[in-house]
Amino acid sequence: MSRRRVTFRGVARALAAAVLTMALLAMAVLPMAVPAGPAAAQPSALPDGFVRLRERDPSIRQDIRYAGPFNFTGRPVPGYLAAECILLRPVADALARAQARLAAEGFHLKVYDCYRPVRAVQSFIVWAQSPEPDRMARIFSPAIPKQQQFALGYIAKRSRHSVGTAVDVGLVRAADPDLPTPTDAGPCDGPVATRARESSLDLGTAYDCAAPLAATAARVSPEARRNRDRLVRALAAEGFRNYSLEWWHFDYTGPTPPQKAWDFPVR
Repeated sequence: MSRRRVTFRGVARALAAAVLTMALLAMAVLPMAVPAGPAAAQPSALPDGFVRLRERDPSIRQDIRYAGPFNFTGRPVPGYLAAECILLRPVADALARAQARLAAEGFHLKVYDCYRPVRAVQSFIVWAQSPEPDRMARIFSPAIPKQQQFALGYIAKRSRHSVGTAVDVGLVRAADPDLPTPTDAGPCDGPVATRARESSLDLGTAYDCAAPLAATAARVSPEARRNRDRLVRALAAEGFRNYSLEWWHFDYTGPTPPQKAWDFPVR
């Protein structure tokens, strides 16, 4: 009797050890689930009413200049954590319709700035008042000192970009490949061959040029006049009004949600 009990207990222990061994082996070969971080899952949420233009119309080219150093300040602008165009939804929808108009003619839009955080606008004020030499003046403002650019209307102390209803936009041929952001260039109002290479089309000046030639109605080459007029027509048909001193700046005039200046970062 005593032997049979010992034998039964031994068998039970052996079975338990075998089950435990099999469980451990199964755990070793099964892949471990690693929770994805919030950044890997999806882009950061935007305030209600805002959208990323890339999600609304990925065919519109983007070269968001203030996210990098090739702009009139010479450094990435505060508030730009990514090179993304963000706009209020009705503005993005209208821009997509303008893109469709131009695509039918063989052209595409190329945006350089969209929503702009308030902190970015404030950094422009600090930049203009700083005694630090303007090392990018030879490119972006060859004849106008930075201290005069607010008074002359090239930079605003309060911007509709911060509301999400303004866009800086140029024109490219639809068949042309994307161009990298320039790293250097000649004066923005100089010959097209020496200006920043932004498009195969001549628009009279480079983008963000603080110069009289940047005015939409300025006397430019016949090709530049045709391209500016084409851009203005397509955008005006969808509710955008051009700013007369800058051929690239357009404000959306159609209905939008209640407007206020925002300061969430671009990312």
